[in-house]
Amino acid sequence: MSIMEINSWLRPDQEWIGADELERINRVIKLYERYEGQQVWRYYKKPGGLEYDPTLLTVNHDRLLIDTMAAWEFEMEPKWEVEPQVIDDPIDMVKPGYKQSDEQERENKRAAAKERLINRVHKDNRTHEKLLEAAKDRKIAGTVWAKLFYDKRLGRIRLSFRPDFEVISKYNHDDEELLEEVHFHHYLDDESRILWKQSFTLEWDEEKYDYECWLHEAVYEIDENNDIWLKDTKVEKSKMGLNFIPVVEIPNERLTGMDRGFSEIEKWSELTDEINKKLSDYSDAIRFEMFAITLLMGVDNDKGLKVAPGAMWNLQGDGGLLEGERPDAKKLESNFKFKDATESYLDRMYSNLYKIAEVPSVNTAEMKTGGVNDQAVKLMHRTIISKTQRSWVVWKSRLQLLNEYILRYMEARVDDPRFSYDRKLVEQMDDDRYDNVVHLRLPLPEDQNELVERLTSEMSADLESIKGALARKGVENPEAKLMEILAEEKLMKQEEDPYNERGSVLENNEE
Repeated sequence: MSIMEINSWLRPDQEWIGADELERINRVIKLYERYEGQQVWRYYKKPGGLEYDPTLLTVNHDRLLIDTMAAWEFEMEPKWEVEPQVIDDPIDMVKPGYKQSDEQERENKRAAAKERLINRVHKDNRTHEKLLEAAKDRKIAGTVWAKLFYDKRLGRIRLSFRPDFEVISKYNHDDEELLEEVHFHHYLDDESRILWKQSFTLEWDEEKYDYECWLHEAVYEIDENNDIWLKDTKVEKSKMGLNFIPVVEIPNERLTGMDRGFSEIEKWSELTDEINKKLSDYSDAIRFEMFAITLLMGVDNDKGLKVAPGAMWNLQGDGGLLEGERPDAKKLESNFKFKDATESYLDRMYSNLYKIAEVPSVNTAEMKTGGVNDQAVKLMHRTIISKTQRSWVVWKSRLQLLNEYILRYMEARVDDPRFSYDRKLVEQMDDDRYDNVVHLRLPLPEDQNELVERLTSEMSADLESIKGALARKGVENPEAKLMEILAEEKLMKQEEDPYNERGSVLENNEE
């Protein structure tokens, strides 16, 4: 059936979504249902003539693997940092007695102001918790979306992540990075008759010779005749005062030219279905083979014959027995001959499943060693580490763009009466630069001594700053800790200087 034939059957709201998008949304919803456990047996119907109820076992490997990947990505809280631009000569900066220029000092303050504002927004929004959730959505559907909006009631910037089945997007044909339209939508009732839609559109404004983002939000109702009516307008189409759409797409692994990323579940769905089928068959085989069948021969009837410990049967022969024949009872014991083959087949299925998912199946309890150091742990988890670091390539660039949008959004709302952030910090951002760094860490038991030695050598070689080393070590507030270290160093130098007190006295006497 062609798209034109499909469109003739669509309701007005579905026609607005489009046949291709409807097909994509339905596919994504099914992926979420698989994550929730609705997998191989969802549409199963018992065959006619089957005298027993077969086992329908579902071991939810889909959820296990998705949750494991998300935990590797964001179990450790990210660190948000803004590094100041180096303005002074780096050679002069390492010389004894160096004093930074006024311009360098202003740059350092600008960077510190941006960092404080970014961290404030992420703390208010519990971003770490939301990232752990969003990582699962990204792996399930292949894409997740981050949206920023300004809460006029509290004067704060809110951050939310939305699943891909709620989003319809359009990029510029010439610039694939330029997001021109984003529509968020979902039905507010179980019958899909009340539709909420929030639209962001980016249009060129000739007056200010720049792009302008427009926002429109409304609720629509589809009546019994399948006609659509405007029920309530939440936000009239209006300018947001932004030259960008405050939405960031975060795709999973994808190829050039793809609109969405690949779903992880689609990679292994056939394998997990096959595993659940074979486990169910194995369960039935054990159920039938572990109990012997009672065989009664030459017995008139079997009424009153109970199977219980110590039970006694009084077998009565039927009238057709020949002379010398007696009624008899036997147990038909089974000998299951496919145990090894079945287990070997399942082991291969599990091995291929974890290989495709790039998640190692490691059980350190079975390792006959006295201990495992951090390098050995990394070696055992090398596949998931590589997968996580590849995923971070996308996460870091998209989160850095999100931080840029946060700062630009603040500049656009700084004059709002209920603006709850420090306006002085916002006013310091006068350089139109929004560079920032996102530090992500693996949830591995790191050798702290080895980490400190590595960071120390990097700082000695001027490859890492003290603040950056503190962030990599996992210090909660690296900037505050750096100030604490510098204050203690200054105090120790004053106490070690024997002429410090005398010099102060001489200066006072000269005055």
